[in-house]
Amino acid sequence: MDFASNQTAFAQIDLFEEDFTESVVSTLTPVASAVTRISAVIPVRQEDPVVRAQRRIRSIMLEGHPIIYAFSSGKDSSCLVSLGLDVARQMISEGIKPTPLTVVHSNTGIEQPEVSRLATEEMRRMRAYAKEHGIELTVRVGKPTLSSTWQVKTIGGRGIPSFPDGQGSCSQDLKVAPNTRLLKIAMAELGTRPDLKAPVVMTGVRMTESAARDVRIAKRGEVAEGIWENDHGQLRASPILDWETDDVWTYLGLAAAGEYSAYSKFEKVMELYAAAGGSSCVIVADMKTAGKTTGCGARTGCYLCVRVGSDRSMEQMIEGDPARYGYMKPLSALRDFVAHSQYDWSLRQYIGRTIDEDGFIKIQADTYSPQMVKNLLGYALTAQIESGVQIIDYQMLVAIDARWSLYGLWPPFAGLKLFFEVEDGLRMYPPTIERVPKTPLPVLGKLYVGNSWSELNGPMYGLRDAVREMHAESCGLEMKVLKNGQLVIDDESPDGIDVDPEGAMDFVEFFGREMVKAHCRDDHHDWATGYLTYLQYGTVAITKGKSKQIDETLRRTRWRQEHNLHGQQDLNDLRERIAVQNALFAPEEEVKQNVAVAMAAPMALSTDDLISAAEVFEEAPDNDLVAAAAEKPMAPAPRMARFR
Repeated sequence: MDFASNQTAFAQIDLFEEDFTESVVSTLTPVASAVTRISAVIPVRQEDPVVRAQRRIRSIMLEGHPIIYAFSSGKDSSCLVSLGLDVARQMISEGIKPTPLTVVHSNTGIEQPEVSRLATEEMRRMRAYAKEHGIELTVRVGKPTLSSTWQVKTIGGRGIPSFPDGQGSCSQDLKVAPNTRLLKIAMAELGTRPDLKAPVVMTGVRMTESAARDVRIAKRGEVAEGIWENDHGQLRASPILDWETDDVWTYLGLAAAGEYSAYSKFEKVMELYAAAGGSSCVIVADMKTAGKTTGCGARTGCYLCVRVGSDRSMEQMIEGDPARYGYMKPLSALRDFVAHSQYDWSLRQYIGRTIDEDGFIKIQADTYSPQMVKNLLGYALTAQIESGVQIIDYQMLVAIDARWSLYGLWPPFAGLKLFFEVEDGLRMYPPTIERVPKTPLPVLGKLYVGNSWSELNGPMYGLRDAVREMHAESCGLEMKVLKNGQLVIDDESPDGIDVDPEGAMDFVEFFGREMVKAHCRDDHHDWATGYLTYLQYGTVAITKGKSKQIDETLRRTRWRQEHNLHGQQDLNDLRERIAVQNALFAPEEEVKQNVAVAMAAPMALSTDDLISAAEVFEEAPDNDLVAAAAEKPMAPAPRMARFR
């Protein structure tokens, strides 16, 4: 072939190659596009949730931060603690020393008994696992202060339970405050170690559990990766924040099957969730109870919680397996009575404790009445015997009894008397009632008391104790002068404990019945004797810095007893006293105001009462009020107690 022929051949080949290339490219372009589209929908292999969470925990420990785990015994906190202990085990096996671990748990004192039992058992397993693998672990359990427990605060007559439309102080008193104290102790101890950085508190909080929780999480600035700070500048971490519920149950299930090293098989956790949700499948049960939380967010909370209308978890457990959980029926009955009687105003105390600057106290529904708190104590003691769940211990019993005496609710040692009666066979059961409809809080008016209660002095008023003061020096008792100028024995407790646990048991068992026999009667001349006797025996101490408050409370109580304003009061009598006694002894404008309030109430005064009241101020009686009184039926003659 010649040169020209060769050129033609090469030209044909070039043309062929160009056509072929264009053909191939045009053919492969849709394929490439398809590959691109396919690669966009095929997911990149994601990090396993367990690996991801443990990586986060490990990185914090490698930085030198000790970790404090908040443990509730629920599925999320159980999962978190297990992940953390496993990380520590892995590090030790690799020759790396993990930082110390601390677990904190709060026992409210009225925790659902199955939850309380579960938490105790799981924390025992944590300790055993840590010991087996050489992990430095500290487990701390906190509880509310005695005065803030449900039993002492409510039955002691100082406050009412946290109802749905009231203040949710129970969560603060029973959970937040104890946990805060535990965290402070743990941080103080860990903070003194030069080999450690600042402690990091880890919680099992997760997103997508509820819209409200997601809002709180966002507001706090919580993140799943790394460390974040709360409003107080304290370090926090949320390593399972981005876990789904399925991730939690999958981990617990695989741990139970031995796929992961864990401190527990979590069989009790699963049983509790299944029983509370009324299903044999724990996941289905968890889904059923997902939207049914108590006021503090717990699925199975306190057995006396009245922040919700009903405790379906406890009810479901009792109904689903009465042979196993039927023992909780008395607890459920007590809870229901308290919840349903919220607006039964006849169960309330009406005499206020605060005296305003003009010498008046409010007469309106407030805390529980003396009769109600006595009934509650009887119901609780009975439920304790029949359920086997301790509700009232010796320390609480003495605290309640001392407060009844301090506030003038009952004669000395009335609480001990009821305790012995129940011990001897008396049983008291809360009535089964329908929920009382909501009505406005009753306000009867104001009662004029002046300030004469604060002027009471001498050896029989306030904290004064003539006999003890005579022997103060020989008995080693210190005296102190209060800010109001009163000289009293210093009965304050340096450690803040106002009832000694061992002393309470000894007093009840060795002196209780004797004290009841000697002092517990309605006509006792000084209802405050019970409180002062506890002080004298050293069973009760005054919280540091509270002597002045106790002194004033005792003065008011004794003043009230002198003027028949102690103990259970009849509302009709109070209405009469508001109208008549205020008219006789209060300033004129307050007279007209309070008489008008009393006239609007279902009781009436005679025209003579109103004319006599007006004559005290040497003025003509208010004709409108007199006319109104004349048109109403006569009330029974009031039992007068002259005010000083």
